Amino acid sequence: MKNKINKFILLITFLLSIAPILAMGFYARPLWDDFTSTIYLHKFLTEGNLLFAIISPLFYSIATYLSWQGTYAAEIVFSLQPGAWPIPAYWLTTMFIVGGLSLSYVLLGQTISQHIFKSTKSNGTILALPLLILQFQYVPSIHQAFYWYNGSMYYGFFMALFVCEIALIIKAIYSGEEITKKSSFWIMALAFFISGGNYSTALVNCTLLIIWLILARLEQNMDKFRFLRKITIVAFIGLVISMIAPGNMVRAASTAKTGAVNAIIQSIIYALRCIKHWTSFQQVGMLLILIPIIYMIVKDTKVKFRYPILALLIMFGLFAAQATPPIYAMSYPGDLRQINMYYYSYYLLMAGCLFYLEGWFISKFDSIKLSAALCNIIALAGVALVVFGISQSGIQNTTAYQTYDDIASGRAKQYTVEYQNTIDQILSQDEICYVDDIKQQTNSLEGLSIKEDSEYWTNRDLASYFGKKKICLNN
Repeated sequence: MKNKINKFILLITFLLSIAPILAMGFYARPLWDDFTSTIYLHKFLTEGNLLFAIISPLFYSIATYLSWQGTYAAEIVFSLQPGAWPIPAYWLTTMFIVGGLSLSYVLLGQTISQHIFKSTKSNGTILALPLLILQFQYVPSIHQAFYWYNGSMYYGFFMALFVCEIALIIKAIYSGEEITKKSSFWIMALAFFISGGNYSTALVNCTLLIIWLILARLEQNMDKFRFLRKITIVAFIGLVISMIAPGNMVRAASTAKTGAVNAIIQSIIYALRCIKHWTSFQQVGMLLILIPIIYMIVKDTKVKFRYPILALLIMFGLFAAQATPPIYAMSYPGDLRQINMYYYSYYLLMAGCLFYLEGWFISKFDSIKLSAALCNIIALAGVALVVFGISQSGIQNTTAYQTYDDIASGRAKQYTVEYQNTIDQILSQDEICYVDDIKQQTNSLEGLSIKEDSEYWTNRDLASYFGKKKICLNN
């Protein structure tokens, strides 16, 4: 009963915390690359060519593969931007990100709890909720996390797919059931698709699969080894296809590269800085809340946590590896949309390290038991620390408050009015358009970034989307 109450409290807290975030999604509008990636789709829909509109994502993916970058799966996702649909539904962007990350975390928690430690799905759900609550409230960039389709899907959505893949592999290996050809096929397809997304997730995915493969070989579990080998090969094939794209050469010519060894060293340093910067009272409080939850999952397990230092080093290494591709290719860790993804994985890192350390402690000192009263005290101390941290940093800095404030103040509505005014200006003019950009400032939404220079890329792609020769900013 107590477990059900805890789950109910966490679930209500989670739903209340994301309600204003989801509500703000109805005020978001397509921006920047959203227009670039749907030029074909919009053109064919405008011409009434439904067949070509349906296959336009493939056209765009191939064109981008040849001219800009090899992320074949991501380009297909980009070209499905819902603001360009016959009935615009850009608000789905927020639903995809919040829903995708939430479902993937819950699925991973339930799978670990049920199939590895033979505990309940409910405990796995409770494990995931504190992570989700905090990570959504303190993302580095609210707009690029939830309200920009191209940026949020590239990193947040592919992060969710990666977490789902981990959960599906765990279920296949530890459920005790025969691994069917059907389940193997879908996991391999997912691995191939992830390899065609952002390079950070693709690299971490392949690295994790190799580590898993080595462990299976050391265990001399040949069924597990053969299953993981197939997935690893497919994931690497996808990554190689992405890396050898002719478009990557074009893009590389416009950026400053860093040497491979230097990129790895800088990634490790950057990862340590991220952990230091993001760890505050709220995050420490979250870890305290997780202690009794993890205890409920591992207290009766026969799983041995033999190598805590090695496990922590591997988890940190995977976390740091995310920054290696952008540092290598561009000499910096990436834009805010990418840093949002690092922030999501930071919570997985912290929870994973705590999980292994607590499991090791319990297996080493099995005579020590946590009473229900002590579990409650630890959890309440965690809640108190989270509340204290929020009060110290200011509740106005949470995503829920900032999105609610945008809506309640009327700024979000005024933003949509000004946005539509700009679009109407474009549609009402001939081939050369002079328009106003959005002036309304909000906490969570951005302008169209239209410049006086009609050759600036946002101007150029916006013009191509609407079939105009030029779009310029009004003086």
